Amino acid sequence: MRKPPLLNSFALLMFAIVAGVLCGVFAPAVAIQTKPLSDIFIDALRWLVRPIVFCSVTVAIATMGNLRQLGRLGLKAALYFELLTLLTLAAGLAGAWLLQPGAGWHADAIPAIHGAAIAGAPVSLLDTLGGVFMKSPVLQLVLCAIACGIVLGASGPKARRLVKLLQTCLRCLFTLVGWILLAAPLAAFGAIAWTVGHYGFGSIGPLFQLLFALYATTIGFMLVLIVVIGRCCGVSLWKLIVYLKEEVLIVFSTTSSIAAMPKLIEKLQQAGCPAPVVDIVIPAGYSFNLTGSNIYIAVCMGFLAQAYHVELDFARCVSLILVLMVTSKSASGVAGSAFVALTASLAVMPEVPAESMAYLLGIERLLKCRPLANILGNAVACIAVSAWCGQLKRDDLRAQLAVTPAS
Repeated sequence: MRKPPLLNSFALLMFAIVAGVLCGVFAPAVAIQTKPLSDIFIDALRWLVRPIVFCSVTVAIATMGNLRQLGRLGLKAALYFELLTLLTLAAGLAGAWLLQPGAGWHADAIPAIHGAAIAGAPVSLLDTLGGVFMKSPVLQLVLCAIACGIVLGASGPKARRLVKLLQTCLRCLFTLVGWILLAAPLAAFGAIAWTVGHYGFGSIGPLFQLLFALYATTIGFMLVLIVVIGRCCGVSLWKLIVYLKEEVLIVFSTTSSIAAMPKLIEKLQQAGCPAPVVDIVIPAGYSFNLTGSNIYIAVCMGFLAQAYHVELDFARCVSLILVLMVTSKSASGVAGSAFVALTASLAVMPEVPAESMAYLLGIERLLKCRPLANILGNAVACIAVSAWCGQLKRDDLRAQLAVTPAS
């Protein structure tokens, strides 16, 4: 029996978003006080995501049995991630070059900002490259889980009990995530209400050019490259968005792509992607395949270069992309992590002071395209790697995308 519209989680999320906008417009003083609703929700999911990543990757590797097969899967996923990172960063710089969001800006008029707001500004390029591992908790967990999975897989029957225990823990964690997701409408209301109440519709002011460049580049990239990859694998981007509509709304309202990660894993398995591929590709993708964050970092670097009249010739663009392919890994799908990765990337352009990041603080909560591109990019990556490995169940994929999933 189908649930009434008002009990449908998608309808509740939509209602919460509209209510948040209205609250922000007509009662901004109240709206500003609602931010803890989204913060608590994101923090709860962020802490749960860590053991989920560890358990899922460890179990996937331990039960795979064939280390050679694991190596082929890991190599194909790594090649895909690095190629997409290269293309997204190049697309971001190309978008900044074509749209010129920083042209005509007076970079000397830097607004005052507290030092804590730009904590983590780079000291040297070596510090930046060396600190990437320390700044990405998801990357740390994935590498640790890979090592544990290999050890358990090589231990034979002796490790079966421990693997079964991890599988049980994983099921319990997913159940707990389901309970927490019941509060998603409250989190969506708090995030949207605070954003509108704090910034207002007219708050973006002169940053409209940068916002336009970010959205245009992200949408253009998704429509061209991601659609091409999806078509090669037999999946429509629009149908995929409809299939993942609840996860997309959660990401849109909370501005954190990692908030939808547990349910994304479940839905991709239902859509014909084998569990070992999903359990490895999705967690790893949250450090290695952040489409929206990569475009954001590249466009903003181009914007700051234009604002400070730094010439980006071909040679400098190539060196910039090579460095960004490393520093962008410190973004982890958590709200604000891409901003930290961007500050780390400033070491490439010493002509641009760290205080210039103050320009970008005002639009952080308005960049809904960034986490949305992250989650869709990772979903397509999982489908693409599954197809590349010859393990994609295309009949299941077509069946799931042909109908709107029950909420």
